[in-house]
Amino acid sequence: MEDHIRELLNRYQYSEEVKETTAFRVLFGGEDAKQIMQELGIHSVKTIHHWVADYQQKIEQGLISLPPMNEKQKQNLEALNQRNKQLEKALEEANLMILALHTMIEVAEKDLKISIRKKSGTKRS
Repeated sequence: MEDHIRELLNRYQYSEEVKETTAFRVLFGGEDAKQIMQELGIHSVKTIHHWVADYQQKIEQGLISLPPMNEKQKQNLEALNQRNKQLEKALEEANLMILALHTMIEVAEKDLKISIRKKSGTKRS
């Protein structure tokens, strides 16, 4: 019985490369999730939608950068508007991250007396 359970678990495990490639194809290639599911033998279209959501979250967190648009996407006004929104959100999150990092450095230098920033006029060793 353990072999049967192990076989079921292994059947539905996919590599990170398969997950990311599939999500990329759906998000940026405009391919249909059902078609990819059948092509790759993935057990459920919901699995692909989950991978797409994870991939989008990684993009939003800055863990993955947005790929360049292809010529077909550049001609599509809706795709351009969507890309614009994605880039604006990524920029906003990056600015918040920068602000948070600067605040952490300020606290470390002032309150904890930890020298982090390079002082002007110092020489490298």
